[in-house]
Amino acid sequence: MTTTIKLTDTFHTTVERAFKCPILGDATKFLDGYRLQPPVTGFEEDDSWGQVNGIRYPVTNGSLWLPKGRLLKDEILERNENVSWKWTIYDFKIPLMFFAGRAVGEWKVTAREANVTDVYYAYTFYSKNILYHPFTMLFCHFQWKGMMKKALRGIKRQCESGLF
Repeated sequence: MTTTIKLTDTFHTTVERAFKCPILGDATKFLDGYRLQPPVTGFEEDDSWGQVNGIRYPVTNGSLWLPKGRLLKDEILERNENVSWKWTIYDFKIPLMFFAGRAVGEWKVTAREANVTDVYYAYTFYSKNILYHPFTMLFCHFQWKGMMKKALRGIKRQCESGLF
């Protein structure tokens, strides 16, 4: 069973910048914590990141709820230049994620006009079994959606400011 969270926004930047920023930008600037999730402080083994089958391991300093170190494994599934990305997160090291086996993220960009780009951002979480699905739904709607909204604002700020 799955639960999907979808967000859209309009960025005042080029399609190329809006395409690259969320995956190739400084993710520590927009994965900076939300409620139970502490900030991502860096990444390990990320030499192949940005390429299909490329991986990285987000790391954190931990919190009361989460251990210090790697949070999960991030892997690029698809890269369609200046159009879309698809990636998966799995191998969760977070005890509170007992209910989810993996999630798939999507990022799509569409040029509306010069320097105006529409963005679609989504995550689909896969419950480990039907009994865990209510936990997945609650987590996605009360924690993950807030994390995504905050990240989207940070990605937009990074893209539009020219810091990337």
